Amino acid sequence: MEDGSAPDFLSCRSWGFGTSCGLWGVDCRPFESDWNAFRCPTRCTLDQSSSLAVYGSSPYRADSRICRAAVHAGVVGPNGGCAFYRFAGAANAFYSSTANGVTTTEFLSWFPKTIEFKEASSAFCSDLSWWILGVGFTAMAGFGLLPRIRPVILFYSLVAWGFFYVRLVGQPSSQNYAGISIDSYGEVMVLLAASSVAYRMAASKTFRGWKALSLKRRVVMWVFCYIVPFHVMINMNLIGYVPWLNVDLGGFEEVNANAGTYVVFTIVGIGAVFLAFTLFQSLYRAGRWKKCMVMYVVMVTSVLVSWALFPSTSFHLHHTMLGAFIIPITAFQTPSAAFSQSTALGCFVQGYARWGWYSYLDTIRTVPKNPPNTTNVTSSQAIVLWEQLESVEAYSLRLNRVEVYRGLDTSAVISNLEPNMTYFVGVAGVASWGTDGRVGPLSNFTTLEM
Repeated sequence: MEDGSAPDFLSCRSWGFGTSCGLWGVDCRPFESDWNAFRCPTRCTLDQSSSLAVYGSSPYRADSRICRAAVHAGVVGPNGGCAFYRFAGAANAFYSSTANGVTTTEFLSWFPKTIEFKEASSAFCSDLSWWILGVGFTAMAGFGLLPRIRPVILFYSLVAWGFFYVRLVGQPSSQNYAGISIDSYGEVMVLLAASSVAYRMAASKTFRGWKALSLKRRVVMWVFCYIVPFHVMINMNLIGYVPWLNVDLGGFEEVNANAGTYVVFTIVGIGAVFLAFTLFQSLYRAGRWKKCMVMYVVMVTSVLVSWALFPSTSFHLHHTMLGAFIIPITAFQTPSAAFSQSTALGCFVQGYARWGWYSYLDTIRTVPKNPPNTTNVTSSQAIVLWEQLESVEAYSLRLNRVEVYRGLDTSAVISNLEPNMTYFVGVAGVASWGTDGRVGPLSNFTTLEM
C-alpha cells in the first residue's frame, strides 16, 4: 500500500460487526479506530443475496458487508482492489442511496459502530480469480486430450484441482490462507480416498478404453460432457448471485419469483428427467438395475432408521450427499452418463471443499413465533417481554441486531436509550452449548421525547 502497510484480504461477506459480538458489542471493540488497509476480491457486486445488505451511505453501519460498501463508496471497483477503512463510532441514522451498482438500505435508528472509507493506490491489488479459473479449466481440458494419458490420473487431477480451487479461490472459508492451506493438504487426502470409491464404481467404467477413442470422441466426452459441467458445479455459488433466480445453497425461495425463475427451473427439470431416463435405460439394458435398487433401498432404510432414532431432528440432504448418491448409477460409456457423473462429482467436491462432511440430520432450532412486546417506554428506557420457549437454555435479546440481554428471564429492561427514536427488538434462543438460534419476528417501539 502507499503507506507501506500490507492490506487485510477480505471476502465479499466480511463485516465489522455481527450477532456474535457479545453484550452491547463488547467483543467487537474498538468502535473507533485508525485507518486500516484492506483488499477485496472480484465478484462482490455479483452477489445479490439479501444477507449482504449495506446500510447507509458514508458512514455505513458496521455490520454492512465491507467490500460491497467500499464499491458503493467508489474506493473499490467491481473487480476488486485496495482501500482504507476505519471505524467511526455510533450513529443515529443511515440513509439509502444507489452508487456504482450497489443500492444501500435505509435504517433510521441507532447503531453502535460505523465504518468509513478512503481511496488507496497499489500496484498489487488486482484479483486473479477469473484468470486462475480460466487457466485451470484450459489446463484440465487439454490434459485429457494427451494421447497417452491414463483416466485414473485425469480423474484424481480433476478432483484435486476442484478441491483447491474452491478452498483457496472460489469460496475460501476465511482469509487465513496459511491456515486453510495447511489444513487442505490433509483434507484433500480424505477427499481423494473417498473419490477412489467413485472412480472404481463409476468413472473407471465410463473411461474404459480411453486411449483407443478418437480425438473427436475425447473432446465430446471429456471437454463438453465432463470438464464443463464439473466447473459449473464447483462454481455453483455464482448461481445464487443471479437476483431474479431466487436460488441459494439453502434452496428455492418462493418470494419475488418471476417468469424467468420458472423458465430456468423448467429447463433444468426437463434436462434432469432426460438424464435420469437415459441412466435408468442403461441400467436396465446392462441388467444392473436390481443390484442398484437393493443398494439404494438399503441406503434409504439406514437413513430412515437413524432419523427415527432422533425424531427431534430434521432431514437435510446436502448437495455433497446428492452427488455421492448419483455417481454409482453413472457407470456407462455414454455422453449422458459422463455428463451426469461430472455434475455429481462437481457437487461432491464443491460441497466437501466448502462445507466439509455434514450429517443429514439437523437439529431443529427453536424460533419464537411471536415478536416481543414492549411496555413502560420512557425517553431513555423500555421493558421488553417475550414468550417462553421450549428446548432452550437461555435467551438473547437483540436491539437493532445488537445483543443487550443474555439470560434466563423472559423480560429485560433496556436503558440508556436515545429520546424520540425508533428501535427494533427481537429474541433468539440459546442452546445448552451457548450457540444462538435464529432471531424471531421483530417488533419496534419509539422512545418518548424529553
